Amino acid sequence: MTAGGDMSLNMKKFLAVVRRPAFFLLINFFLVNTLFALLPHGLGDIGYNAGRICIILYGGWLVVRRKLGNAWHAASVGIVLYFIDHVVLKGGVFLLNYLFKPDGPGLAAFSGVIASFIQLLPLAMLVGAMGGLFARIMSEKPPADQQ
Repeated sequence: MTAGGDMSLNMKKFLAVVRRPAFFLLINFFLVNTLFALLPHGLGDIGYNAGRICIILYGGWLVVRRKLGNAWHAASVGIVLYFIDHVVLKGGVFLLNYLFKPDGPGLAAFSGVIASFIQLLPLAMLVGAMGGLFARIMSEKPPADQQ
Protein backbone atom coordinates (compact mmCIF):
# COMPACT_ATOMS: atom_id res chain seq x y z
CA MET A 1 0.00 0.00 0.00
CA THR A 2 1.29 3.50 -0.75
CA ALA A 3 2.08 6.15 1.81
CA GLY A 4 -0.91 8.19 0.63
CA GLY A 5 -3.15 5.19 1.12
CA ASP A 6 -1.79 4.69 4.63
CA MET A 7 -2.41 8.35 5.38
CA SER A 8 -6.00 8.08 4.16
CA LEU A 9 -6.58 4.92 6.17
CA ASN A 10 -5.13 6.49 9.31
CA MET A 11 -7.29 9.58 8.85
CA LYS A 12 -10.38 7.40 8.51
CA LYS A 13 -9.48 5.56 11.70
CA PHE A 14 -8.72 8.84 13.44
CA LEU A 15 -12.09 10.30 12.47
CA ALA A 16 -13.84 7.09 13.49
CA VAL A 17 -12.27 7.36 16.94
CA VAL A 18 -13.13 11.07 17.27
CA ARG A 19 -16.76 10.38 16.34
CA ARG A 20 -17.73 9.02 19.77
CA PRO A 21 -16.26 11.88 21.85
CA ALA A 22 -17.82 14.36 19.39
CA PHE A 23 -21.21 12.74 20.03
CA PHE A 24 -20.61 13.10 23.78
CA LEU A 25 -19.81 16.78 23.19
CA LEU A 26 -23.18 17.21 21.50
CA ILE A 27 -24.93 15.59 24.45
CA ASN A 28 -22.93 17.70 26.89
CA PHE A 29 -23.70 20.93 25.03
CA PHE A 30 -27.38 20.48 24.28
CA LEU A 31 -28.63 18.27 27.11
CA VAL A 32 -26.30 18.57 30.09
CA ASN A 33 -25.64 22.28 29.63
CA THR A 34 -29.39 22.94 29.44
CA LEU A 35 -30.24 20.84 32.49
CA PHE A 36 -27.33 22.12 34.58
CA ALA A 37 -28.30 25.73 33.81
CA LEU A 38 -31.02 25.30 36.42
CA LEU A 39 -28.47 24.76 39.21
CA PRO A 40 -27.71 27.75 41.47
CA HIS A 41 -24.40 29.57 42.02
CA GLY A 42 -22.82 28.75 38.65
CA LEU A 43 -22.66 25.02 39.40
CA GLY A 44 -24.07 24.35 35.94
CA ASP A 45 -21.07 25.99 34.28
CA ILE A 46 -18.72 23.99 36.47
CA GLY A 47 -20.50 20.74 35.57
CA TYR A 48 -20.56 21.58 31.86
CA ASN A 49 -16.85 22.45 31.77
CA ALA A 50 -15.95 19.38 33.83
CA GLY A 51 -17.82 17.28 31.26
CA ARG A 52 -15.98 19.04 28.44
CA ILE A 53 -12.61 18.32 30.05
CA CYS A 54 -13.49 14.66 30.64
CA ILE A 55 -14.59 14.23 27.02
CA ILE A 56 -11.36 15.75 25.65
CA LEU A 57 -9.36 13.56 28.05
CA TYR A 58 -11.32 10.54 26.82
CA GLY A 59 -10.64 11.46 23.18
CA GLY A 60 -6.89 11.61 23.80
CA TRP A 61 -7.06 8.33 25.69
CA LEU A 62 -8.91 6.65 22.79
CA VAL A 63 -6.33 7.66 20.20
CA VAL A 64 -3.44 6.15 22.12
CA ARG A 65 -5.45 3.15 23.37
CA ARG A 66 -6.43 2.24 19.79
CA LYS A 67 -2.77 2.66 18.75
CA LEU A 68 -3.50 5.43 16.25
CA GLY A 69 -0.82 7.76 17.51
CA ASN A 70 1.21 9.12 20.37
CA ALA A 71 0.71 11.98 22.82
CA TRP A 72 1.01 14.56 20.03
CA HIS A 73 -1.86 12.92 18.17
CA ALA A 74 -3.85 12.88 21.40
CA ALA A 75 -3.14 16.61 21.72
CA SER A 76 -4.49 17.13 18.21
CA VAL A 77 -7.67 15.35 19.27
CA GLY A 78 -7.91 17.91 22.04
CA ILE A 79 -7.76 20.67 19.43
CA VAL A 80 -10.39 19.04 17.22
CA LEU A 81 -12.81 18.35 20.06
CA TYR A 82 -12.36 21.77 21.59
CA PHE A 83 -12.95 23.36 18.18
CA ILE A 84 -16.17 21.38 17.75
CA ASP A 85 -17.40 22.22 21.23
CA HIS A 86 -16.36 25.82 21.51
CA VAL A 87 -16.30 27.34 18.03
CA VAL A 88 -18.83 25.21 16.14
CA LEU A 89 -21.44 24.67 18.85
CA LYS A 90 -21.13 27.65 21.17
CA GLY A 91 -19.99 30.09 18.48
CA GLY A 92 -22.64 28.71 16.12
CA VAL A 93 -25.35 29.58 18.61
CA PHE A 94 -24.04 33.14 18.80
CA LEU A 95 -23.92 33.40 15.01
CA LEU A 96 -27.49 32.13 14.76
CA ASN A 97 -28.46 34.72 17.34
CA TYR A 98 -26.78 37.39 15.21
CA LEU A 99 -28.57 36.21 12.04
CA PHE A 100 -31.98 36.43 13.67
CA LYS A 101 -31.26 39.63 15.60
CA PRO A 102 -28.52 41.63 13.82
CA ASP A 103 -28.63 44.53 16.27
CA GLY A 104 -27.89 42.21 19.21
CA PRO A 105 -24.53 41.18 20.65
CA GLY A 106 -24.26 37.92 18.68
CA LEU A 107 -21.36 38.91 16.45
CA ALA A 108 -19.36 40.38 19.33
CA ALA A 109 -20.00 37.21 21.33
CA PHE A 110 -18.79 35.08 18.41
CA SER A 111 -15.57 37.08 18.17
CA GLY A 112 -15.14 36.54 21.93
CA VAL A 113 -15.53 32.80 21.35
CA ILE A 114 -12.79 32.90 18.70
CA ALA A 115 -10.49 34.85 21.03
CA SER A 116 -11.10 32.46 23.93
CA PHE A 117 -10.55 29.47 21.61
CA ILE A 118 -7.12 30.81 20.68
CA GLN A 119 -6.34 31.63 24.28
CA LEU A 120 -7.36 28.23 25.69
CA LEU A 121 -6.01 26.11 22.82
CA PRO A 122 -2.84 25.08 24.73
CA LEU A 123 -5.00 23.89 27.63
CA ALA A 124 -7.10 21.73 25.30
CA MET A 125 -3.91 20.27 23.84
CA LEU A 126 -2.61 19.55 27.34
CA VAL A 127 -5.81 17.78 28.39
CA GLY A 128 -5.83 15.64 25.22
CA ALA A 129 -2.15 14.78 25.66
CA MET A 130 -2.77 13.88 29.31
CA GLY A 131 -5.44 11.42 28.19
CA GLY A 132 -2.98 9.88 25.72
CA LEU A 133 -0.22 9.66 28.33
CA PHE A 134 -2.64 8.06 30.77
CA ALA A 135 -3.55 5.42 28.18
CA ARG A 136 0.13 4.73 27.54
CA ILE A 137 0.90 4.39 31.25
CA MET A 138 -2.04 2.03 31.74
CA SER A 139 -1.00 -0.14 28.78
CA GLU A 140 2.58 -0.47 30.10
CA LYS A 141 1.46 -1.39 33.60
CA PRO A 142 1.74 -5.15 34.21
CA PRO A 143 -1.39 -7.01 35.33
CA ALA A 144 -1.93 -7.36 39.08
CA ASP A 145 -1.23 -11.13 39.09
CA GLN A 146 2.27 -10.60 37.59
CA GLN A 147 3.46 -8.11 40.22
